[in-house]
Amino acid sequence: MIKVIKSFEAAGSIIALHANQNSIFFTDNKHFLYSIDKSTWVLRAHIISDNSAAPLHPYQKSSAFGTRGSGIYSVDTDGSCAVCYTLPPVSSEGVANSIRNVTASAKPISGEKIFLYGHDQRSEVMTFGGENGEYIFTGGTDGKVYMYSSANAHLLMSLRSLPDYIAHLSANESGRYLSYSAYDHSLHVIDIRYQTELLNTYLGDVIEDSLFFKDSRCLYAISRDGVSYIFDLREHTVLKKAIFPTWPTCCVIDSTFRYAVVGTRGGYIHIVKLSDNTIFANVKLDQKGISSLLINDNYLLVGFNNGYVYVVDLFAYIDDFSQALAEYDYPSAKKSLDRNIFLTIHPMSQMFEEAWEKLLHEIREQFSVGNTLNAMESAAPFLSDVSRKKEFDFLFQKQKEFEKFRQLVEKKLYPEAYSLLESSPYLHKTDSARKLEAVFTKTFAQAKKIIAADPLRNFARAQELLKPFGKVASKKEIIFSLIKKYPIFLKADNYVKERNFKNYFLLTEEHPLLKNEDIYKKLCTIAENNIEKIQLYINTQRYNEAVETIKQIVPFLPYKQQLSRLAHQVQIRRKLAELIQENKMAEAYELVGMYPALESVDFFVEYEKIFDKAVSIAMISVGRGDIQQTQSILSPFNNVKRFKSKIRECIRQSAYNRLESLFQKHEITSAQPIVAFYLKEFGKDNDYERLTKKYGLNE
Repeated sequence: MIKVIKSFEAAGSIIALHANQNSIFFTDNKHFLYSIDKSTWVLRAHIISDNSAAPLHPYQKSSAFGTRGSGIYSVDTDGSCAVCYTLPPVSSEGVANSIRNVTASAKPISGEKIFLYGHDQRSEVMTFGGENGEYIFTGGTDGKVYMYSSANAHLLMSLRSLPDYIAHLSANESGRYLSYSAYDHSLHVIDIRYQTELLNTYLGDVIEDSLFFKDSRCLYAISRDGVSYIFDLREHTVLKKAIFPTWPTCCVIDSTFRYAVVGTRGGYIHIVKLSDNTIFANVKLDQKGISSLLINDNYLLVGFNNGYVYVVDLFAYIDDFSQALAEYDYPSAKKSLDRNIFLTIHPMSQMFEEAWEKLLHEIREQFSVGNTLNAMESAAPFLSDVSRKKEFDFLFQKQKEFEKFRQLVEKKLYPEAYSLLESSPYLHKTDSARKLEAVFTKTFAQAKKIIAADPLRNFARAQELLKPFGKVASKKEIIFSLIKKYPIFLKADNYVKERNFKNYFLLTEEHPLLKNEDIYKKLCTIAENNIEKIQLYINTQRYNEAVETIKQIVPFLPYKQQLSRLAHQVQIRRKLAELIQENKMAEAYELVGMYPALESVDFFVEYEKIFDKAVSIAMISVGRGDIQQTQSILSPFNNVKRFKSKIRECIRQSAYNRLESLFQKHEITSAQPIVAFYLKEFGKDNDYERLTKKYGLNE
């Protein structure tokens, strides 16, 4: 089912995993950091902190790794809550014979260490944030969530605290969004950029882990009661399904962002399809208690609570799989999938999925000619999937109808064929159904043609042509209308020939039966194809081409509302581009506030980086407690309503950090004007009261 290429053993439960091009790192709950050289697979251990201290909980997410070669770990040293350290160089020398030898030879990490302070006790959960891992987020038993600088451990932000222990933290790739949960069953999602809350909800149990996907528009989360959630943060919807038989503990996302890989305490790995929140595949490992997961290139790293780490080749046998697909050898392709379940999430597996859709047509045709054995043989490689097997079994039960329908069409018994078709909708996707409809379309067109040539002389002949279809319930009305009101049909045809589409569609609204004609459907297809083209022009900022195409399709009246919306898109995008070019920031953000869809427009996404860069620079001043410099850096954005909460929080945190620095030095006199400023602007909030109590100044 999977291919484990390496396994390692640590002293304790694996609580965090990390990998880069040449190395693998992981930490256990007994305060060890481990490093592996990928070229030699040599394991080395390093002591993070006092390893005589009590072990952390085996499933505690109290360790994390950043992208800039640093790690963070929960400690309690002189009142600190965590330590941030530089990852050591990885050794490729020697052979590690046993875990006992590895840990016995472990030495303390010699690189730079910085300690974080803020929580009442050691941090319970933590993660890195920001594109370069420049921020650290921590959550504690005090219900507080803090953001620090990973460069100097300065406190940069205090997020909304919760009334219970923080259970998990998860940041998106850019660090803009943070998801965190608590043991009170609450789940929160914060937009760090704007200092706003996107989600605040209570669930049936504690959220164990989460991840962002679809450009962070959606959040995938798992709870300890086996429920899988997908939250759409823009549409404010949730897709909830109880799908895990054992307690889920951790999750990661694949490189295509289509699947989540979920680990459980029972030792199962589940592959969840994010499009509909269903389990796509399962695999049971020979170890229980999966405590951590990581996807790195073609590897899946699996950490267990007994100290084992498995290195799984995600795409083992991919060459055999791709060759089989290229040769349409689906039995061999299925054998590769059976040998490695993770090939189901490889992008190439999409070809296998598409092959089934094409094969369904072949299966229907095989049933139509009574070739059941061939149909079963063709379907066999795909039937391990429950939904496909149900689909095939249904068609298998209806094979007599497929055969009968084909015979009726071949014998030109059209009324009987249509009767069977109307009672058995699954026959619509057969070649016989297409052939049957083509016969009627051709016959109806021929009848119109001869009526148009000479209505008086050819009327009886047209009736005779259509007679075989006169008993078909779905065709009676349109045939009757042609016979009684043939001038309307001829008028419609003339409008199309003259390309007078406006009057044609007005006529179809007046006489809806015209919509059943093939020409109406073809014109609608033309309009819909052009609408797709217009949207592409808009997305690529080719507005002139979009406008010209809209003008061409305007006469297609059924699409008037869609075209109006597209024209409006062009208008507001052009307006936004103009405001950005003139750097009218307040007006630009006001327009985006009115039309939230503009947030994802490429040039606006780029424009927002101006504020992100300013905040990044301001955070240095926030960490130092330099209030005036923080205000100065962010002052160009004061008039933008959307930024006010963020700017206010930056100034508040800067003032807080300044006060703490002065209180530490017992410079109470110097602190008095800052105290006055803080109380005036922010009031006596929880952070202020906690700070004054800490230094005995609450009186």
